[in-house]
Amino acid sequence: MRRSLSVAILLFVLAIASSAALADGPALVGSLEARKLIVDKEKGEIAVSAEKVYPQDKVEYILRYRNSGNAPASGVDLVGPIPDGTVYLQETATETSRLYPLFSIDNGSTYQIAPVTYLVTKADGTREEREATPDMITHVKWSLREDLGAGEEVIVSYRVQVK
Repeated sequence: MRRSLSVAILLFVLAIASSAALADGPALVGSLEARKLIVDKEKGEIAVSAEKVYPQDKVEYILRYRNSGNAPASGVDLVGPIPDGTVYLQETATETSRLYPLFSIDNGSTYQIAPVTYLVTKADGTREEREATPDMITHVKWSLREDLGAGEEVIVSYRVQVK
């Protein structure tokens, strides 16, 4: 009796697990690729491996998100970090009718459209709004304005410069 109950419970758990695996819905798969940009006199700007970078090198980050599920995904956000030792290059974040970039200066806690501003309390207690400089940007985020359809992919990019 005990053995048959254990087998029944195991079969029940397996049935739930397999039905969950086959459930309809979105399934996002993402990747982040870094490419160093160099200028070739004949070919212009070309992308090469970013395995080794040096001060003043420019690096492009490409984020790809694909909905490999069988239902649309809503509320999709793509977030790219600005690595330590680099500075965001202004106006290099992808912007389309479906995607708009937002920027963070507080490690991704909050995001704003450009130009990013912040408040400073002066010695006399008054507060002053200032515009963030590119070296203050810590993350770039894109919020998809509409659903990402089943099988659909979205690609965005941004550039940084090595300090």
